[in-house]
Amino acid sequence: MNSGEKGLEPPFRRELLERIGEENVIPLLPATYRTHYMVRLVSSDIRAFLESEFDLARLNRVHKWLWLAGLPSSPRPLHYQRVKQREIVIAEQLDLHLIWSPARIFIKPLPRFLLSSRFWQLNICPYPYIYQTALGFLLSYVALIEREVDFAIASNSGLIPGDITWPGWLTLVEEIVAMSSQSHSYLSSSSASSGLSSLEPHVPVNPRFYYGELRVGRLNWIYRLVLGQPRGYLSGCTTYGAFLRDNVNSLITLFAYTTIVLSAMQVGLATQFLVDDYAFSMASYVFSVFAILAPLSAIAAILFVLVLLFAINLVRTLRIQRKRRRQGAGV
Repeated sequence: MNSGEKGLEPPFRRELLERIGEENVIPLLPATYRTHYMVRLVSSDIRAFLESEFDLARLNRVHKWLWLAGLPSSPRPLHYQRVKQREIVIAEQLDLHLIWSPARIFIKPLPRFLLSSRFWQLNICPYPYIYQTALGFLLSYVALIEREVDFAIASNSGLIPGDITWPGWLTLVEEIVAMSSQSHSYLSSSSASSGLSSLEPHVPVNPRFYYGELRVGRLNWIYRLVLGQPRGYLSGCTTYGAFLRDNVNSLITLFAYTTIVLSAMQVGLATQFLVDDYAFSMASYVFSVFAILAPLSAIAAILFVLVLLFAINLVRTLRIQRKRRRQGAGV
């Protein structure tokens, strides 16, 4: 499926959604969507809605570092997430889809409009970027819903429309795999002999979907170290108090370890065997100085980051306020 050679085609033809004539019984699209802190009507500009809906700029920006956060393979099915005791959390942002921490995994529900071949033909196929992202997202669900138990988990969690049946889903998946000439590469396992990802560069999906699940902790560090953004990719702290509490707890652990080491060194210096050892005495001296300066430096760094976050949030708030005033939306 190369847009340069021929027009893009929907990855399936079968219509699973109930229709009356040319109209779907349940509307395909939501009423509104949010962009730049403004609420807009979906019907006023469907293409703008789809560009917002399938925005993966944050992950594409650090794509060359994603190997640190996840495996270059398809995502594991939903029942596997239950085995790992991860809570499934609904997240409508596509750049949070399949982002996980030890206790939870964010999954974007499969929108109703992606199950309509006619909608694909009219609103997705004409735009290659939207098509590649939508196809990658749809294929991620082919991997997530592998067995009937996965289908039940998806239905009970609100991840797929309630009027889709298991036989209908099976038929849809078979058609997607048959019609999408590259989908087998996405779904197949990695080749041990080549050492390459199961997703080859020519697969017509957004590069984000070359990877399955991505670990949020490592994404946070990629954003902090590579892009210099102290908040990281997805901050778990929603208040300044929570930020201080989380970091102070880490400091307490460090201080406790430092105290144990200093106590051990003091006992060592009291023994005849180590009291005259120059190397041990010098190490004790250096570590004692470190134990004095490190807590002060750490506290200063935390306060600096806190002030920096406050300044960033203040500037962003003022910028949004000025933009709303220019648009006549008030404060």
